[in-house]
Amino acid sequence: MEHEFWSKRWAKGQLGFHEGRANRRLEAHIARLETKRPLRILVPLAGKAFDLRWLARRGHEVVGVEFVPEAIRAFFTEQRWLPQFDEVGGMPSSSAGGVTLLCGDIFGISPDTLGRFDVIYDRAALVALDPKARARYVALCHSMVEDGGVIFLIAFAYDQGKASGPPWSVNAEHVRALYTHARPSVSVELLSNEPSPAGSRFVSAGISQFEESAYLIAK
Repeated sequence: MEHEFWSKRWAKGQLGFHEGRANRRLEAHIARLETKRPLRILVPLAGKAFDLRWLARRGHEVVGVEFVPEAIRAFFTEQRWLPQFDEVGGMPSSSAGGVTLLCGDIFGISPDTLGRFDVIYDRAALVALDPKARARYVALCHSMVEDGGVIFLIAFAYDQGKASGPPWSVNAEHVRALYTHARPSVSVELLSNEPSPAGSRFVSAGISQFEESAYLIAK
């Protein structure tokens, strides 16, 4: 986890990664996730994503994990929700409106403390992690998903030779290798692949756009 990098981004208000609305790829493919209702949905590196509210309003139980306290406070302030405070799995928790946000490192969770989930919604969490942590993160995700559950992953790919992350480049071949390495029975389906505008730091390095892809990873 590049805690210092992301903490500085939040402190400076550099939140180009925050969409301010439900992710359109999530909207487009939600029917593939909603095999039943309600779902238990885990959102790693949740930030203050509007997706949390959007999913909760569809009747699902949403649990996000975020290590930057300012992001959690901002989410509930922007939704005008007054959260209840508690502790879940050894982490401070804030809950309201069907959303629970845990403040801590994603690697601090386990199925023993949180149980397992029907869906993991990873909107650019994998690509935010240091590449050395990817295998550990993927193993964690597999452990947190119920048998028959899915991971909905949104990732970016670009010329890593021109600029470094985060967000880091993870292409389709790498996604398949990561998620099937220890579990060959896992299926990885590419749902969509479209260009997406790159941030100013990448534009200055000669990268005008990312390749943004959505995957359905079934256990």
